[in-house]
Amino acid sequence: MMNCREIEELAPLYLSGEIEEVEGALVRAHLAQCWNCALRMNQKIALDARLREAASQLPDATAVARSVRGHIGAERARRFLLMTAAAAVLILAATLSYRALRPEPAGRLYADAALDHRLEVMEHQPRHWRSDPVEIEKLAARYELQNVGALAPAGYRLEHAKMCGIDGKAALHLVFTNGSQEVSVFVRLRSGTAKRSAVRTVKVGSEQLAEIQTDRLEAVIATAGSSGECLRFARVAEGVLI
Repeated sequence: MMNCREIEELAPLYLSGEIEEVEGALVRAHLAQCWNCALRMNQKIALDARLREAASQLPDATAVARSVRGHIGAERARRFLLMTAAAAVLILAATLSYRALRPEPAGRLYADAALDHRLEVMEHQPRHWRSDPVEIEKLAARYELQNVGALAPAGYRLEHAKMCGIDGKAALHLVFTNGSQEVSVFVRLRSGTAKRSAVRTVKVGSEQLAEIQTDRLEAVIATAGSSGECLRFARVAEGVLI
């Protein structure tokens, strides 16, 4: 049975429909017995519904463009284009804000990992982290991982961990530090049976990322450090996961 803290951590995945079937069933079972969690969840659902309603009432940029085009002459076409572009940017910004800046599927895995590392680790936005080694090992056991501290190179220590969602799937977010640099390792079950790809680094914004794949798991390394440090971290983690 899940506790109240676990329910709070999984609430975003539950509300977005991204939670795994087994965890979703455990959340529903807890909500059926815990009045406080059920109340908070209902409040989140109500807020989500209001946000969706507000987003649905955003003006249609295409309709606005047609209306404006009917009232301006050819000599003002350039100004019209600028106005339409500005309106489109505002609508896009509002939509992205509501959808928590979620990127398109093609690059979503890296983009989600980079965004989570930036907001949760570098900018220290409030999250329900677990720092107790016993609790962290329990989370890691969901992925049949043992001694997660060995995923990091010498000089790094495991600081804390929590469950999160990246690319539409639940993942274990581990944070390591060497005292001056923090590195995120996101571990999740691998999708599909495609051939494993070689480890390489990719830059998304100011973050360097590397992906590791095994037959069952995949991990994404995210750091604001150099590509060399990211790759070194990935090589060590790869040796543990394979």
